[in-house]
Amino acid sequence: MRALRLLTASCVAALLCLSSVVVGAPAKGSFPRLESSFSVPAAKGNPFDYTQNDVQVTFTGPGGLKAQVPAFFDGDSAWRVRFTPQAPGKYQLSRITLNGRAVTDGKPAPKQFTVSGKAGHGFVRRDPKDRTRFIYDDASPYYPIGHNVAWADARQADVPAIFDKMGKVGENWARVWMDHWDGKNLDWPMNKKLPLGQLDLEVARRWDSIVEAADRNGIAFQMVLQHHGPYSTRTDSNWGQNPWNKANGGFLATPEEFFTSPQAQALTRAKYRYIVARWGYSPGIMAWELFNEVQWVDAVANRHEKEVSDWHEAMAAFLRAQDPYHHLVTSSSDIEPQRLSTKMDYWQPHSYPSDAVSTVMGPEPLKLDRPVFFGEIGPGDNSDVVVFLRRALWSSLMSLMGGAAQLWYWDQVDARNLYPIYGSAVGFVRSSDVLSHRGLRAITPLVETEQLGPLSFGPGAGWASALRTDFTVNPSGRVEGLGQMPSFLQGQSHREMFPKATFRVNYRQPGRFAVALSQISRGGAHVAISVDGRRVAEKEFPASERDRPTRETVEGEVPEGSHVVTVENTGGDWAVVRSFTLTPYTSALGALGKGDKEYAVLWVTLRGDTPSQPATGKLSLAGMAPGDYQVNWWDTQEGKVLATRTARAASNGTLALEVPPLTHDAAVWITRAGGDR
Repeated sequence: MRALRLLTASCVAALLCLSSVVVGAPAKGSFPRLESSFSVPAAKGNPFDYTQNDVQVTFTGPGGLKAQVPAFFDGDSAWRVRFTPQAPGKYQLSRITLNGRAVTDGKPAPKQFTVSGKAGHGFVRRDPKDRTRFIYDDASPYYPIGHNVAWADARQADVPAIFDKMGKVGENWARVWMDHWDGKNLDWPMNKKLPLGQLDLEVARRWDSIVEAADRNGIAFQMVLQHHGPYSTRTDSNWGQNPWNKANGGFLATPEEFFTSPQAQALTRAKYRYIVARWGYSPGIMAWELFNEVQWVDAVANRHEKEVSDWHEAMAAFLRAQDPYHHLVTSSSDIEPQRLSTKMDYWQPHSYPSDAVSTVMGPEPLKLDRPVFFGEIGPGDNSDVVVFLRRALWSSLMSLMGGAAQLWYWDQVDARNLYPIYGSAVGFVRSSDVLSHRGLRAITPLVETEQLGPLSFGPGAGWASALRTDFTVNPSGRVEGLGQMPSFLQGQSHREMFPKATFRVNYRQPGRFAVALSQISRGGAHVAISVDGRRVAEKEFPASERDRPTRETVEGEVPEGSHVVTVENTGGDWAVVRSFTLTPYTSALGALGKGDKEYAVLWVTLRGDTPSQPATGKLSLAGMAPGDYQVNWWDTQEGKVLATRTARAASNGTLALEVPPLTHDAAVWITRAGGDR
């Protein structure tokens, strides 16, 4: 622990000397990269180690620009430099240095460049005017919407081919791992053992094609530099194959030592410097992601969280000092952000809930000082990915988060051709111009239909201690606090975490309350429902040899009127809740969204199964400025305008809309006629 602190302090001091500097006017976009190759005859030792061979290149350009960027070794005697200009004009490669000394015999080709044409958006930044949002260099908004593409295998297209498909429908975000099993780990190639400190150029060229595909398709992706498996013996473990493991001829006796070993840190910094030099030019890289789900590493499990935090702080500082383009830096973990590191530019939690909407609408990003969105999301109960994707994607578009909820299951997106789902969402974002509207607030419209429908919702969290156990089910169908409700209803083993949930309900007519379960602990469970303290339903799940899936439902009757419904588990261990369903309870249509007094976007859903007849109703928004509005209904399945109508907000600020006949969910954007936006 002490060694890490000393190393970090000396490292930061040294970085001040190594920092690359770009001098010039603020960027207003970027142009395609300039690339030159050359030799460095005086280079000795390891060409992949910047402490032995620190090769820097200086470019001069219009307006007195002087840019110094790191170069990288590319095999044989070849070195290369890649530079992204941010203004048109003439540029010249004016100087090459090795460890601070001029290289006069490098013979760079080419040396002179002419940049012209239209600038691209540039690199992704945090919006200085809105702490929860992103923008590009040219000040246009960036709203990440896409899905993970962590790796490729024989059953699906490789990453560049998937990027091409994503680009065609307008997806602009992805997340790709630097893993070894599909040939993307620079210092751990498959079926090949490298000397410590050496990097594999075949792997590097594979990444060249990934980065170029991202640039080609307008995708900004998170390059995941580390994942938990190589440093875990408990979760998705790759420790047994890790070349740095002493058992394999390496130097780490335990996975925990990765975070404190001076040798591991030096090798990691050298690899990161190479990554910055080779691919830092690219606006296609949204961020350097230091770790995937670092909570699963042995260091955290064995209570060395502070060492993991210090490692994050040190590596974030190193990347920022080496990166002349100032890419964002992030990490992913369920460790509380303030404990892991305050130096991350944004947070992207991961979640696998039973109810996508409860999870996505749960966080309150405006209380944070940086953007947040779900970097991984997927169904936690083996439900259909298509249904889950639509609910996660469209509800996240209506949330206040800085980006869409990003699906993990890219293999299903590709195999089942789910790209049109993304195309529709992208089309809505563009057509509604929602990104130009700042300061929107969450809104829940009042929806009225002739018939009542079922209300179904689920927990938004997984294994966790409950922050609250008392919930009010409003007549509109909104239930506050679901995002923090654990899905594990605990029995005697961990009763202090979440033993019961209480729901305050108001049925307009006699109905039923059902709890659908998806998994039972091997310790067994006993789930019961009480109404006003009187037990109305219960089910015993005996202990067994192992945890087991289930599709069981516990269901009881509830009289008309206001009541308190309690769901509890008095059995030996946990039961996983898939959903709660109240039948009938509220309008057959539901709606959620965001807006201000002159603008709103909404997502309107059908409750329960798809009806045999189209559903209609009335929708009311409060707090709108009086006057005329244009109402544009969007077909979420076809990805086009369904209907355009007009409406008028009354003097009391109520805007009433007629919902067109719907057989599936729809979205709508509402703009004040004659407004200034």
